[in-house]
Amino acid sequence: MHPFNPFFAFIVYAIAFATAYLINSKHRVLNVNERFETIDGLRGFLAIGVFIHHASVWFNYIKIESWEPPKSNLYIQLGKTSVSFFFMITAFLFITKLVNADKKINWNSFFISRFYRLMPMYLVSIISIVVIVFIISNWKLNVTLFSFSKELLSIGTFNILSGSNINGSPLTYLINAYVTWSLSYEWFFYFSLPIFAILITKKINSIIYVIIGLIFGLIFYKIHGFNYHHLLSFLGGAITPFLIKFNSKNFNFNSNLLSFLICLCLSLILCFNTTDNVICKILIIIIFNLVALGNTFFGFLRSSTLKFLGEISYSTYLIHGIIIFIVMYFYFTFDEAKKLSPSNFCIIIFILTPILVLISYITYNYIEKPFINYSKRINFKK
Repeated sequence: MHPFNPFFAFIVYAIAFATAYLINSKHRVLNVNERFETIDGLRGFLAIGVFIHHASVWFNYIKIESWEPPKSNLYIQLGKTSVSFFFMITAFLFITKLVNADKKINWNSFFISRFYRLMPMYLVSIISIVVIVFIISNWKLNVTLFSFSKELLSIGTFNILSGSNINGSPLTYLINAYVTWSLSYEWFFYFSLPIFAILITKKINSIIYVIIGLIFGLIFYKIHGFNYHHLLSFLGGAITPFLIKFNSKNFNFNSNLLSFLICLCLSLILCFNTTDNVICKILIIIIFNLVALGNTFFGFLRSSTLKFLGEISYSTYLIHGIIIFIVMYFYFTFDEAKKLSPSNFCIIIFILTPILVLISYITYNYIEKPFINYSKRINFKK
């Protein structure tokens, strides 16, 4: 079997699903967002999709020593389309809050909850990266203390202040498969929300946060520029709340016909090797809106096991690259990994899949969830 064979992806999904089913049957993770159960199910599918995508990229890397997309539209889209969906989910959830807001929005509470939701697990991931870098560097500081502090500040702020290698190591972002770039876009969207709130609610809730949002946007543009395809993803997710609010006829979107339409769109997406194509982006937006409007994709997205994978998806997203790196660099070494046959590489990823799901469950349960609950208690007291 080859890592670019579609059957490889199917097996990884099957192993992840089976592992999640076993864990969830013994230690059920309660999903608190039942109102959007199709979205929760979708997230579980996406996180494993990104893992499979990076596994195929890793196979390329150990063979040609270049981090580049695999020559397979399926494995390219498992990564790129999944990230587009994640952006759409973010926009959908928070624009929904603005559309349905019946009182003044508490931006202090919002940013506190976002900080405690994203930062703890992110800190765990970057601490892991820093430790790995220093193990590789034989625990020697190869840059000045000032430069090292700047590197930590950069990576510690979700790379909003631009990314830089830790301790001068070119392997820094390879360790986590370069996934942190998307989190800077997430924060860009969060800081844009006070501005969107003016357009949606027709009133200014906090001039301070509007100013902060504008300043943040200017800084973000100065450092990163704007990839309008990513902005289109956020726009695609922002459409749905208005469709839900003004769907006065209560149209049923959970029909087999629309599920077949999703299948058709998914098939057409595989004709593209990028999501930067406008037609491809429109197809992704159609799929997302149908799912967000309640289509369960033949009931598949209602699966409690898939929603379990959705609950732990943030941990999965942040640590899957680290797990692959540890195995390829420390267990095999890159020179030995280069000798792996396609079949042996597939077997390694199959073995790592249940390990990833189990570690993601543990980090969600003991790192993410306590801080989520803590932020709720802070906001409740306020």
